[in-house]
Formats: sequence, structure tokens, C-alpha cells
Amino acid sequence: MQTLSYNTIIARSKKHLFGEMVGSNPSSKEGDGYDFSQIRPYMYGDNVKRIDWKQSTKTGQIQLRSFFEEKEITVYVLGLMSGSIHFGIDRMKQEVMAEVVALLGFSAIKNSDFFSLALLSDKLLYESLLSKKEAMIREATYKTLQSPVIAQQLNWNFIQHYALHRIKKPSLLFILSDFFEMPILDAIAKKHSVVVIKIRDHFEEKPTALGSLSIKDPTSLREEKVMLDAAIIKAYTVRQEQFDQHLQGYFKKQGIAQISLYTNEDPYIKLSSILREM
Repeated sequence: MQTLSYNTIIARSKKHLFGEMVGSNPSSKEGDGYDFSQIRPYMYGDNVKRIDWKQSTKTGQIQLRSFFEEKEITVYVLGLMSGSIHFGIDRMKQEVMAEVVALLGFSAIKNSDFFSLALLSDKLLYESLLSKKEAMIREATYKTLQSPVIAQQLNWNFIQHYALHRIKKPSLLFILSDFFEMPILDAIAKKHSVVVIKIRDHFEEKPTALGSLSIKDPTSLREEKVMLDAAIIKAYTVRQEQFDQHLQGYFKKQGIAQISLYTNEDPYIKLSSILREM
């Protein structure tokens, strides 16, 4: 299993965002501002903070809102810290989540936008201040990487209440989780522009036959013996595919953009390629 240290995650995230990422496409007529101009297709090099995620979901192509004059946006990230993210064959899902937090955070401050992170389960585990400072991005990344997740369970009513009442103004909201249970995001999607980043390991969707195993659920802490043979794996895979189809339909109905990220993928490459190709 590949593992990255906190310092490595910070270093390579900064390199991507400040050394390689194409900047915004400046114009004397259009900017990010208060006066709406038009909705138009995304072009490579455009400023991603102008993406209209709801219109993009409806059309199947990235759409941008063009404005006159400059305007700051606020980027919030909700990291959902259930016990199930304590898993990974290639990398731990929690580590991938921490790198995504770093990338989103450095991207926000690069665009002079405010950024905040909250780590949630059935309670608030961590909350950063709204900030444009690198020190806060570093702290948020570290907290995501080190937060204890064993035995943590999600409470979607609590998560919804936090997003609706703690985040006062409509914002760009990224929700990070493995989404192995149906979320409750209806009200959140009406208030905020929501992007879910589904972080999984391929083994979770299509396990291989390993015979008899003794496993411990990292969420419930239940221990049991399971048989991973061909028949069990086939039935499990069918159920998982059906669940994911239902999940995808739910996101589409709510106008929520979805990005799937696996533990064997480079988060920066995956996120940037999807922005170019949607």
C-alpha cells in the first residue's frame, strides 16, 4: 500500500496548484462579479469557481456563469468521517480525502476565495475558520489525515442541519465521503451549489475471491466470519451496482454534480481531467 506523509501531501498539492494549474482566462468585459452576464460552455483555462454545477448536471457539459466585475466566493468542504473511510488497498481513503482537502483549499486561496473545512460524523469533529491563509489549509489537511474515524457513524440529519444553519450564505459546497449509504441532501442542494466527491477503493465495489475471512466492521465494530467465494461476490456486486445506480439518480434529481475518485488514482489528475471533459 502506498502512503503519503502530511508534508508530502502539502508539497505536491502546492506544486499542482501554484506550479502547474492553468490560471483563469482574464477578460476586460467579463469577470467574477455581482452583475450576471450569461451562461456559456466551459473552456479549458476558465476559472473553475464560475462553474454552474446545476446547469452542468442538466446539460451533461460544464457550464459557466459569466459576470461583470469581481466577486469572491466561499468554498466549504464537508469531510464525512465514518469508520468506513478507514480502508484502502492502494491508499487509505482517509489519506486520499486529506489530499483532496489540500487541493481544494490551495485552489481557493489561489483564487483569493475564502475556504473552510468541517469534519462531521454524528457530531462536529473539527471546524476551521473561514480563511485565505495557507496556515489554515495546512491545519485542515492535518486534521483530516489524523482524525480518529474508527466507530464513527454518520447522522444525515445532523449533517443537513450543519450545512443549512452553520453555513449561512449560499456557497460552493464540496462533500467528501465514500457514499455507501443513501445521503439526505435535498435541502442542502436547494441552498448551496453542491459537488460530491465519492472516494472509494476498487476492492469495495468488485472484491476478489479470498475464501473464508474474519473481519471487523470499522463502523459498528462487529466481528464476523465471511466467505468471499465467486457466488457471494457476484451477488454482492449486483447489489452494489444497483445501489450506485440509485445513488447516481438521486444526485441527478437534486442537481448535484458527482466526481468519483478511487484510491489508486492521483486526485489532482482525476479532478482536473473531469473539469476539462464534463
